[in-house]
Amino acid sequence: MQSVFLRVAALAWAGLSLVLALHWFIDLGMVGFPDGYITPFARATGPLLHLLAFACLIQGLYFLYRTLFGKGFGVLGLGLQILIAAVLTVAPALIVWNCPHSQTCSNAYEALTNTMMDDGIGG
Repeated sequence: MQSVFLRVAALAWAGLSLVLALHWFIDLGMVGFPDGYITPFARATGPLLHLLAFACLIQGLYFLYRTLFGKGFGVLGLGLQILIAAVLTVAPALIVWNCPHSQTCSNAYEALTNTMMDDGIGG
């Protein structure tokens, strides 16, 4: 029974990772305004977000492979792998996507780049 539960958990994480990667690639493909203008924030964070979306895609395929062809799962091993995958791919991507809406993150961005946060929202 434990093996079935762990396989379902790994399959759920694989599905979530693949859906997130697809969603992020679609969002990244639609960056910009109708006139083609891409904000400085989108230009600065685009390569990082592409890398994180690709890593999320790879981790989804890895967990799918592990679910379908893996020999066995250990609770600790699988839990640790999912935690590491979430910390390395999902968490940084969510931080970058939500940065313009966070005053702390905006201040950090402005301090690091010496430019104002320009994410295209405003007048």
